[in-house]
Order: sequence, then C-alpha cells, then structure tokens
Amino acid sequence: MVFETYLISLDSNTSPTELEQILRTLERIKGKVNMFAQKSIIASFDNAHVDTIRNKTGVKLVGGINFKGRKVKKIVKIES
Repeated sequence: MVFETYLISLDSNTSPTELEQILRTLERIKGKVNMFAQKSIIASFDNAHVDTIRNKTGVKLVGGINFKGRKVKKIVKIES
C-alpha cells in the first residue's frame, strides 16, 4: 500500500455524471487530484485502489507516472 501518482485517461464520450462519480471515488479513497485537463486526470492515491478506479465507467486507462527529480541545466551567457 503505497501512495503513488497516476494518469487517469478518460474515454472521449465520458459524461459529466461519470466524471463526477470518478471524482467522488477518488475523494472516498482519500485520493488527491493534482491536475485535470480535458480528458485526463493526474491524481495521487493508494496503489491498492488502482483497480477500483480502472473499473469505473468512463475510464480508458490508469497508469503510474514518475516525476524524477531532474535538475534544469543553468545556461549562463557571459557578456564582454
């Protein structure tokens, strides 16, 4: 039982009612919605509940994502 971040991809014809049910399920399992954009949700929740979300009507895909701590390269311009 590990708290992980997942991408939840929704079907193109997911209704607002189905979306509401998905969000209520995330709330019920103590999940946290990190970002919502068009037909995708990035949410963090316990990995024991992946099948619960995957089996909801309107969900096309549930996949784990990893944000590795990559550093941004610093570009310095030296002027003379």
